[in-house]
Amino acid sequence: MSTKTDKKSNKKLLIIAIATLVALAVFGFIFFKILGGAGKKVEVEESIVLDAEYKNTDGKMIELAKNEEDPARFLDELAAEKKNFVVYVSLPICNGDAAKFKQFVLDFQRKEKLSFVYITSDYIKDTFIYDTVKYFPSVIIIKEGKIINYLRYDSDEDVEYYKSYDGFAKWLKANVEY
Repeated sequence: MSTKTDKKSNKKLLIIAIATLVALAVFGFIFFKILGGAGKKVEVEESIVLDAEYKNTDGKMIELAKNEEDPARFLDELAAEKKNFVVYVSLPICNGDAAKFKQFVLDFQRKEKLSFVYITSDYIKDTFIYDTVKYFPSVIIIKEGKIINYLRYDSDEDVEYYKSYDGFAKWLKANVEY
C-alpha cells in the first residue's frame, strides 16, 4: 500500500512542480516584456552623420507638400544628390497613436534643433521610398540617397519606439549622429 501512496504522492509533487515552473516561466516572460525593453540597446547595422543643413535649425519640419510643386520629385532629387537626412512620413490626417507619435517627432526636432523632411503618405507612392516602406507613420534614415533604416509601424520590434518620446529618441540617436 505504501508504494501506491508514494507513487500518487510523487505524481502530485511532479504535477505541482511542473505547474510551478510553467507559471514562473509565464510570469518571467510577462515581466521581461513589461520591463525588459527599457534597458535594451538599439541595434543598428549602419548610422549616418546628418548633413549640416539639417542641424542647428529651428527644429521645424521641411514640409514638401507646402514648399514644393512636386514633393515626390523633390524627395527623389535629394536622394540623387546623395544627401544624409531623415524623412518623417505621416498619414494625411493623424489621430490617435499616429498623432501622439507625430508629437514625439516634433518635440525631438525642437529639443535637438534638427529638421526632418516631412511628406505625407499620399505622395510616397511616386518616390524611391515606396519600394521599401509600406506602413505609416514612419521615420526613414537616408544615407547617401539610400534607405539604411526605418521604423516599421507593422512590427512588434519597433513598437517601443512609437510609444514614447524616450523610445523614439533612443532609436533616432542610435541611427543618426548630429
